[in-house]
Amino acid sequence: MSGFSDSDATTINLGQPQAPHTLTAILNLGCEDTQDWWLPNVDELFQAVDDGQLQVHLKFWNKIKEPLRNGNIANGYIDYQQPEQALTYIEAVFQGQDDLRGLANAAVPAYLEQTYGVKPYAAAAAVKQQIDQEVAANGITSLPTLIFDGKMRFDEQLVPLSQLL
Repeated sequence: MSGFSDSDATTINLGQPQAPHTLTAILNLGCEDTQDWWLPNVDELFQAVDDGQLQVHLKFWNKIKEPLRNGNIANGYIDYQQPEQALTYIEAVFQGQDDLRGLANAAVPAYLEQTYGVKPYAAAAAVKQQIDQEVAANGITSLPTLIFDGKMRFDEQLVPLSQLL
């Protein structure tokens, strides 16, 4: 793997650089498989960060796939300059993802702005371009993809975070 940029401009970074474990997560706010991994693991993820055991890099990929179009739109509302607010938004969207996925594409911006009080992220196009380059350079094709301590996991290789720590 050619690695990933941990720039705060394109990544939500959590935890300390000296943590014994590192997780880079390639996610999409509208992806059912991402939701299926995130919801049961998020509490443990934040606990491991708080305990100093894990450094996390969250990246949101706009994968070109029809069922992900609404998630791609939602990804463009993540404000990387306000990581705490971004995490609140990310968590809320995963909790209410069924509503997001059920909308017509044209209705998504108004829904996000009214439901979550967010605005389109000014640098969303630059973030998308950077993430697209990183995903392509690393041969990533699946959502979610987790890189835990340098080992890539996706599809049936995804396991609960508790099995990795």
